Amino acid sequence: MLKHLFNTVIVVFGVLVLTFLLIHLVPGDPVEVMLGESASMADRAQLRADLGLDQPLIQQFGSYLAKLSHGDFGRSIHTQTPIIELIKTRYPATLKLAALSLLIGMCIGIPLGIYAALKANHWQDLVVTLVSVRLSAMPAFWLGPMLMLIFAVWLGWLPVSGMESNTSIILPALTLGFGLSAILTRMTRTSLLEVLNDDYIRTARAKGLSERTVILRHALRAALLPIITIVGLQMGSLLAGTVITETIFSWDGIGRLLVESIEKRDYPITQSCVLIVALSYVLVNLLTDSLYRFADPRVKFAS
Repeated sequence: MLKHLFNTVIVVFGVLVLTFLLIHLVPGDPVEVMLGESASMADRAQLRADLGLDQPLIQQFGSYLAKLSHGDFGRSIHTQTPIIELIKTRYPATLKLAALSLLIGMCIGIPLGIYAALKANHWQDLVVTLVSVRLSAMPAFWLGPMLMLIFAVWLGWLPVSGMESNTSIILPALTLGFGLSAILTRMTRTSLLEVLNDDYIRTARAKGLSERTVILRHALRAALLPIITIVGLQMGSLLAGTVITETIFSWDGIGRLLVESIEKRDYPITQSCVLIVALSYVLVNLLTDSLYRFADPRVKFAS
């Protein structure tokens, strides 16, 4: 456990360093964005000094780490709003979207994967495989507008974008969930096929257990570890991958806040958003390790 925590600290610190360096290498000056090109040199110099942007990069990074160690994420360069307040407002929306997308992906992908495994080498297996491959080949920036066009514009069943109603989350969640379901379908099928011909499965069938019991209680549990791995990794990817989807559907989450901060060269917000996403990814991986031990006690014994 201590090793995992140490690795977590190293990863997060590396993310902080890389993010800080990269955003300062991006062309553009936040002072010019705020004041415009017609501002005088004196006004620019004064604002740059007020924001601390005239200091050396190493000093700016040191100040950022010092504030961060006290739980202070800083303030927005443009609005002077405390960043922690922005995160408290936006992050729950991203978690809600990612959780619903994960639920959709699991509800579609795992049953389809089980069905494909039971119908291996038959036409049903071929159809499920083709559908999953097609879905995995559809990027969010294409699938999102297509779903928007069909269900919002043509049929008028759902809102086009925004967060005005409870149904506004459906289209962005489907956009992310469909891609995840394609991955889970293939992984569940492959993992289940590996255990269906094992001796203990044949023994369970020989004891007269129903096929449903054999599949769900014995075979599926043995096949859970690869599925848990994919679910854990994809949950982290969902938190990071909401950037495009939130932008398409005007969903006010952490991903859209990140895009807005990059456009405005608002360095503190960009750093904080990337830090939150990185921490989320690492925490999901730690949770996945815990689920390993629950699903298969041998993992705990081996570790």
